[in-house]
Amino acid sequence: MVVGSARYRREPAAGCQLLELRARSNCPGRRTVDLDSAVKRGEIKRRMNLYQRVLGTPFVYNRIRPLAVGGIDMTPFYDRVGASAEDVILDVGCGTGDALRYLSGFSRYEGIDTDDVALGFARKAYGARPNVSFACQICTAEDVERIAPSRVLLCGLLHHLSDDQVLALLGALKSSPRLRRIVTSDIVYLDRSLISNFLASMDRGKFCRRREQFEALVARAEMKVVESAIVPCRPRTGLAKYLMMTIEP
Repeated sequence: MVVGSARYRREPAAGCQLLELRARSNCPGRRTVDLDSAVKRGEIKRRMNLYQRVLGTPFVYNRIRPLAVGGIDMTPFYDRVGASAEDVILDVGCGTGDALRYLSGFSRYEGIDTDDVALGFARKAYGARPNVSFACQICTAEDVERIAPSRVLLCGLLHHLSDDQVLALLGALKSSPRLRRIVTSDIVYLDRSLISNFLASMDRGKFCRRREQFEALVARAEMKVVESAIVPCRPRTGLAKYLMMTIEP
């Protein structure tokens, strides 16, 4: 089961794309390809890939990205976590450890991510805090069994996962004997939200869904959505809208 932040994939070089298209266009029985249009599409893909790589750097993600979307305040997300001094928190896809800017009361915090660059930032910023640890790996059922979390953070994660991966992750989390709450936050496609939908389409996550599709996945995992809310990334000025779900076993 693969869970964690999205990894970067190198796109084919434009020359390779062009040679491939030319070869296909010259093969008998194949439809002729508009090379100019294909090259333009390849250029757009390269620019998008560059944009996604730049966005994935810790400084850009933490400092520049909020400016582009009108500011980001994740207080509504962490208010929903409701963590106390007794809670064991598992943060899947923890990235740069941003959760620790908001959370103060917990027994133990474990962040898991597959992005070693983001985790390097997290360890430098928060690694000295007591009862805080980070691991660069995918999150497995064995990790959930070992950690036995009572609160789980899936902040900006589900839209990076396929349906099968989401169901496998929720199934593993559900097995924790201490589990009380899972909180999610994801980009979402909404009616009459042109700007937010455009920003969602630019995200590195390839599995942005509609609100009812996210909620249906929770139901398929035989868990309950006790709250589902559309929240701007920042009150009054935020251009992006997130779906935040509070889930209980």
